[in-house]
Amino acid sequence: MQLIPDISKMLDILFLALLGCMIGIITGLIPGLHVNTVAVIGFGVYLSLGLNPIQFVVILTAMAITHTFLNFIPTIFLGAPEEDTALSILPAHRLFIQGKSLEAVKLTAIGSLFGLGSALLLLIPAFYLIPLIYSISRGIIAYILIIAVLFLILREKRSRRKFATITFFISGYLGILILGHQKLLSPTEVLFPVFAGLFGLSNIIASLRSRVISVPQDEFIKVGIEPRFLGSGFLGGVGGAIIGVLPALSPSQIGVIICEIIRFDVRNFLIIISAINTSDAIYSLLALFTIHNPRSGVAVIVGKVLEINFDIILFLIGVVALAAFFSTILHIKIGGLMARYVGRINYRNLCIASLLLILSLVFIFTGFFGLCLALLAIAIGLLPILSGVSRTHVMGVLLLPTILYFFGIG
Repeated sequence: MQLIPDISKMLDILFLALLGCMIGIITGLIPGLHVNTVAVIGFGVYLSLGLNPIQFVVILTAMAITHTFLNFIPTIFLGAPEEDTALSILPAHRLFIQGKSLEAVKLTAIGSLFGLGSALLLLIPAFYLIPLIYSISRGIIAYILIIAVLFLILREKRSRRKFATITFFISGYLGILILGHQKLLSPTEVLFPVFAGLFGLSNIIASLRSRVISVPQDEFIKVGIEPRFLGSGFLGGVGGAIIGVLPALSPSQIGVIICEIIRFDVRNFLIIISAINTSDAIYSLLALFTIHNPRSGVAVIVGKVLEINFDIILFLIGVVALAAFFSTILHIKIGGLMARYVGRINYRNLCIASLLLILSLVFIFTGFFGLCLALLAIAIGLLPILSGVSRTHVMGVLLLPTILYFFGIG
């Protein structure tokens, strides 16, 4: 049975892609609300209503791509990142304090587009290289992840390395508990309260302790596409491919490793992080086809709904390009509105409202157990903030269980 011809008109695809973009705006702008959580909820709706699988996958794909653009907005203006954008908070806020938040918005839009372009440019080679590299590296993945963890810890100042190590192992122990020893929530569902607490909620609480600074923002700032940005975007595309092979590593961790090897300024850093973020969304779908091992919650749901083949992948790449077009416009427009009105908003009240909203969503989607997990994750998420180490170490929540898995432990 051929599924793609079920969508008889391009207008159908356009409408579904726009619907996915609208949902992606919501997931992108609400700190802690990840597309993986919405994908799980959507999968339940799909099963109960008997929706057309291609239509459902178009919505999911457009949502995932839009999310990779829009999830930088809270990072830039609210200081409330997810795991994918956690490392960009300092550079983004540096521009915000200088009144150049709109520049950060445009740079992340450019980076996401370059990440998309790089992923498409490398698409054909990736069809052959990802399975080859995956088969070669499978026996040494645990060692590669250990080297990455050590690299990230050793880049800290000597006096802070013990705090980075403690943060990694405490968050890793949490990951072991939630992924292997609880039955109340699925692995995809349980990551919502955990990541909300580790990144979004902990940072909002830390922000409440800080003195509020109101900085007028330049609403008419222009950003040119410089030749050096092309190189950063290409490296971001390569970084997204690496994540497609290595499990548990986040875009922020790959980004800091690349930027530690090749020294980048603030603007190039934002370009590369956003490029990795978007290309990762594409390669997670490609990994589903090439190595039958999805690298995101959205890809997992796509694999359950459709039998992936080459034609489906090409179709979804077209949806990705369509969604990226709309996402770029939406990202810049919404970022411009935020730059215009952020100075008139009571930042403390906004943080409190965001805190209550995320906790409410955690309770609605995951119940009292999820709420308790979020509170525990908040405590762990505050460790790197209070000790002054990079928040990327809390990704031990995924890395440590993955390392143990590849060693045959747990």
